[in-house]
Amino acid sequence: MRAAPTAEPTEHLGHAERHWFQEVFRGSVEPLPWPDENTPLRTSRSPSQVFDFYRDQCQASDAIIAAAPLTAEPVGRHPEEPLASQTTDLRRIVLHVIEETARHAGHLDVVRELIDGRTGLGPR
Repeated sequence: MRAAPTAEPTEHLGHAERHWFQEVFRGSVEPLPWPDENTPLRTSRSPSQVFDFYRDQCQASDAIIAAAPLTAEPVGRHPEEPLASQTTDLRRIVLHVIEETARHAGHLDVVRELIDGRTGLGPR
C-alpha cells in the first residue's frame, strides 16, 4: 500500500489511482462510493473513509498492473494534452502515478517542516 498521512491528499491520490489505472488504462471505472464533489484537496469524509477509499483504489491498481504487461496500451485516454499523447503504455501510467504520489508526499513533508521546523531524517 502507498502511504499518505492526511485525508485530503490521500483522497486526491485515490482519485489519481482510479483515474489512471481504471479510467485511462482499463477504459472503464467503478462508480465512486459517494457523490463526486469535484473539490480537489478538500473532503467532507472521515479519515477512515478516505484511507479505505485509497487502499481500495491501490488494490484495484495493483490487480490491473499484475494482469497486464507494462507494454500494454491504454483503452481510455487522459482528457488533457500533453499527458494524453504521452500516455502510450502501462509503464508510463505507472511512472506518472509514482511521480504524482512522490510530489504530494513532498508537499506534505514541506508543510510538516513549516509546522515544526525539523528537516531531514532526524537522529538515527
